Amino acid sequence: MLIIIDDNTQQYPSNDEQVYSKEDESASIFSGMKFSSWEACETFINKWAKEQGFYLVKDRVFRENGVLRRRTFVCNHSRIYNSTSSKDTSTKKMQCPFLINTSCLKTNNPEAFITINKFVNEHNHTLNRNMIEFEEAKKFTYPMMEDIRFMTMDCKFGATTQRKFLEGKYPLQQIHSKDLYAAIQRFRPTSKSLSNDAAKISNWLDQQKDTDSRWIVTRDWDDNNTLTHLL
Repeated sequence: MLIIIDDNTQQYPSNDEQVYSKEDESASIFSGMKFSSWEACETFINKWAKEQGFYLVKDRVFRENGVLRRRTFVCNHSRIYNSTSSKDTSTKKMQCPFLINTSCLKTNNPEAFITINKFVNEHNHTLNRNMIEFEEAKKFTYPMMEDIRFMTMDCKFGATTQRKFLEGKYPLQQIHSKDLYAAIQRFRPTSKSLSNDAAKISNWLDQQKDTDSRWIVTRDWDDNNTLTHLL
């Protein structure tokens, strides 16, 4: 029985106990593998998957009274994509059969170990470790995402200005336009959030008017009944 514990070691509890580092390249996944926590489980299997040349995604999950009991991990090429478009479309979803079922048994499990109880190590596509390494290398770090958030939300900078700033501050980091646009979009307010903000301001102004008659609130709408003026 292999147990992965949180201090970055693997243990085979036996008369001749063996301890391995999580970085050990000989470490592999198998049914019956145990972990001391969900965090240790996810960290290990995600790292293993990337080393094989694919990404894992979380699939089905079961909780009991708020406690995570079962979770399934699948390849990012699993499931099937049903397009409603008449155009030719490409998709990552190709029903890849790879699967890892994990569970934290409620009985006969005093240490609350996480166990891999099913492991289907099969793919219907080519694994590409080089592509995974490329994707990982170009991911924005947390400090970079904070800079993008600040420049987008507080400074209202566009993509060109942000790119110049990031390239100057992080000269060793690859910055691809598509990734930068996606990151900026995460911090841009949507029309729905802007509408909600306007509604909150309007309600607050009405409350001030109700408590103080000196307040005057004026509004104006366009032909589509969209609020265009609030003062």
